[in-house]
Amino acid sequence: MSLKQICERCGSDDLFYDEETGETICLGCGIVVSRDNRVRTSHPVEDEAPARAQISRRMDRLMTIDKRLRVDEEDIYVLRLAVTEIKRLVQIMHLPEYIEQTAESIYRRAQKNNLILRGTIVGFAAASIYTACRMSGIPRTLREVSEYSSENVKSIARMYRVLVTELGISVELDTPIKHLPSLTSEVEASHQAETLATRILLAVMDVGLHIGKSPEGLAAAALYIACRSLREPCTQSALSEASGVSSLTIRKRVNGIKESVDLDSLVGSA
Repeated sequence: MSLKQICERCGSDDLFYDEETGETICLGCGIVVSRDNRVRTSHPVEDEAPARAQISRRMDRLMTIDKRLRVDEEDIYVLRLAVTEIKRLVQIMHLPEYIEQTAESIYRRAQKNNLILRGTIVGFAAASIYTACRMSGIPRTLREVSEYSSENVKSIARMYRVLVTELGISVELDTPIKHLPSLTSEVEASHQAETLATRILLAVMDVGLHIGKSPEGLAAAALYIACRSLREPCTQSALSEASGVSSLTIRKRVNGIKESVDLDSLVGSA
């Protein structure tokens, strides 16, 4: 006769003791119950020793379940991984230190609210970076963030929406003008071209042409028109590579701007 142990988590008495590791494992929920205060004893029952041949395949599955269930015990480890990923992204994307601090704060809030279970650690780390940039008005696109993350654009976008919606985060409106400085630098356009492109985009926004359009695509199109007007060397393919928007989209936006905005007056005053 021996005292039967009971799992504190699920109340199951279906436990397996591994003599090699000294661990007692609950076959009900998968938690690893060591010989400490996490188990309690109850009524005496007959000894029941499950055959190892009947346990082996179940053990792998239960260990996986255990990793998912022991969220509280792994919080520090998960947070450490996220912080490391955030630091890496900030460094490789040349972002200021306050973005790192803001992103870490966002991630901590997400983890506290159990949002991480709705995605991945690296995915929410990337989404936190993007959210911090949006909150600070720093022009970084989801495509840029995904280039340095193991998660794709679609996944990061989904986790970003979870953060904004569930945490009630207010982000600045992303406008095409915010993307001009980086594009101008990438294609080595002049300050005069950037100024003219800004005027074009202001006219575009006045007529509402920017609504529902990619801000990166409109910024690339406006800069292309400005460079062409000032006879500066600039191609749609170069702008496509710099903005992450296809040449076809840029071409469509160029045509749309030409149809909706009085470019002659804008170019004449440049």
